[in-house]
Amino acid sequence: MDQGLAAVLGAGVGVIGTLGTAFLTYVATRQQGRVEHGQWLREQRQRAYEDFLIAYDRFTGAAIALEDALKRGQTEVPQDLSASFKDSLETFISARSRVAVTGPAFASQSAGKVAALLREVSTSLEAWLDDLLSGADVSERNAQLQELQQRVQYAYRDFVRDVRGILESPPATGGTSWQRTRSEDGYRNDHDSR
Repeated sequence: MDQGLAAVLGAGVGVIGTLGTAFLTYVATRQQGRVEHGQWLREQRQRAYEDFLIAYDRFTGAAIALEDALKRGQTEVPQDLSASFKDSLETFISARSRVAVTGPAFASQSAGKVAALLREVSTSLEAWLDDLLSGADVSERNAQLQELQQRVQYAYRDFVRDVRGILESPPATGGTSWQRTRSEDGYRNDHDSR
């Protein structure tokens, strides 16, 4: 073999080695970006879920205080009680929006059920106050509200179960994601290729 051919072959092997190394570096960098994005998204979701739960507690506290005033037949709800109730509802709606944005879809749906029921609670409390002010019969209002509160508790329990499943499952890596789905007996993992 002459020296020229050996030099060309040596350069070819060097180029192939360099390209192989560059490709492997690209793949590793891309994988690291996916992992970092997955960790960032997980942190965003955790914050959104925490804010949602805090807003839920704040709303239910304000709703209970308003309900107690209505049970006593107070037709003039104190201004600070009314303001606290309205603020807590706005905060809750904002927290619900963050859950919708961060997802995943089934957690957003669970949060949406809680939000819809809390809107019903708000409407029920406002109707109770209106009935008190107009002198209408309010004897059934408490029972209706209790039934609604029971539904809220079930929806809240489902939301907590859903987000716990999200946060306890390992984060997605590589080119696949693990999607949680509800089944008759709880949760199962379904592998979903991207």
